[in-house]
Amino acid sequence: MDHAPLLTDLASPQDLPPGARVVLYGAGDYGRHYLARLRESRPDLRPVCFLDTFRPTGESLDGLPVVNVDDFDFRAEPVEVVVTAAGVEAVAAVLAGRGPTRCHVPVVSLRGAHWFAHRDLFENPRPFLDQAQGHRFWENVYRWRYLALCREHFGPPEAPAPLVTGLTPEEVRRFTMDGRAALRLDVRDQRLPVNHALFYTDEELDDCLARIEQGDATVYAALDRLIRLALREHPVQGASVAVFGSTSPWYEAMCLHHGARPVTVEYAAIVSRSPRLRTITVEALKAGGETFDHALSISSFEHDGLGAYGDPVDPDADLEAMRLVHERLNPGGLLFLNVPVAGNDSVHFNGCRVYGRHRLPLLLRGFRVAGAYGYDIKRIASDPDARFEPLFVLRKDRPGSPCDLPAAPAATPPEETV
Repeated sequence: MDHAPLLTDLASPQDLPPGARVVLYGAGDYGRHYLARLRESRPDLRPVCFLDTFRPTGESLDGLPVVNVDDFDFRAEPVEVVVTAAGVEAVAAVLAGRGPTRCHVPVVSLRGAHWFAHRDLFENPRPFLDQAQGHRFWENVYRWRYLALCREHFGPPEAPAPLVTGLTPEEVRRFTMDGRAALRLDVRDQRLPVNHALFYTDEELDDCLARIEQGDATVYAALDRLIRLALREHPVQGASVAVFGSTSPWYEAMCLHHGARPVTVEYAAIVSRSPRLRTITVEALKAGGETFDHALSISSFEHDGLGAYGDPVDPDADLEAMRLVHERLNPGGLLFLNVPVAGNDSVHFNGCRVYGRHRLPLLLRGFRVAGAYGYDIKRIASDPDARFEPLFVLRKDRPGSPCDLPAAPAATPPEETV
C-alpha cells in the first residue's frame, strides 16, 4: 500500500533546508505569492517548478515552469515539496507512492506547546482541530479565536444544552419531504460553549484582507474563485451587504475588499471590535426593520435547523432563512448564495442538506438567476449523487415566484440509510 507523505507545518520559508530544491504544489495565486516570498527571503533556495494536478506541462508562471504531477520524476533528485494548493489532504493523496516522504504546509500552527498555556480557554476551539487537517485557513481561524478567548477573559467554558442526536418519525418525514430525499445520520457537535462568543477584530480583518489580496483561499478554493469572479461581474462597491452565517470574517473581508459595507447576521451573538464591521443576530434582524442592498451566504443555510451548531431542530429552517433574506433585501437586490448541490436530494443529519431537484427549487423561490457559477446540468445528469459547490447570484423577485434556474433531470428514488 502506498503511504501518503507526512504533512509538516512550515511557519516560515526560513525553516526550509539551505540550498534546497523546492517545488510548489499549486499553480495559482497563492503559489505565485509564496514564490515571491521565497525569492525575496531565501535567495539560496532553488525553485524548480510549480506542480499541478490538473494543468498540463508546458505552461509558465512568473518565470517558473508548470509541470503536471504525472510528468514529474521525484526520484531524479531530492526536492522539498511546499503545498500552495488549498486541498492539502488531496495533494498528499496524489503524492502517495510517488517518492516524497513529507510535504511542507505553510501555516501558523496551533499545535505548539505555547498555545496550550491557558488550557481551560483553549477547550473552545480545540475540538475543531480535527477539521483543520493542516489547512492554513482553519489554522488561522482558530488562532484568532484562541487569541480572542485569552483577551476577553471568558473563564472556563460552560457546556451547552444536550445535543440532539436523533429524529422523531414526524421529523424524518419532514426532513425527507415524504421520502423524496435520502436521510443519513452523521452526528457531530459543532457548538461553542455558551459563554464563549465569537469576537472579530481589526487585526483579524486585516489578516483576512492581506491573505485575500495574496490570492489565498478557504477550504473551498474553487468556490472562492467563483465568488471573486461574481463580485467582479456584479459589483457591490459602496453597497450594504448582509453576510448570513459566519464562523470567520473571511467573507466579510472579501466584501470589504470589493468596497462594500458588510454586516454579519448570525443566530448567536458575534462581537465586532472593528468599526468596519457591524454584527446583528437573526432575532434582532427579525424584530427590526433594517434592509440591505445585497446579501451573501456561503455554506450556511444548508446547516440551518439541523442542530449541530446549537440551533433548534427544524426541517424548514433553511427555507425560513431564505424568506428572511428576501424580506430584508432592497428591491432588485442580489443574493450571492452557495449551498451544496446534486441531482438527488439528501439530508446528512446533523451535518448538512444537499439540494437536488426537489429541494433546490423550494430554496430559490422568490428569486431570478442573475448568474450561476459552477452549476452544470450535464454534470448532475452524469452522476446524480455527486455533490458539488456552485455559486448562484440571485436577484430579488416577487415573493414565492418560481426561480428560473434550469431543472435537474429526473433520477432514481433515494435510499434511506438511517
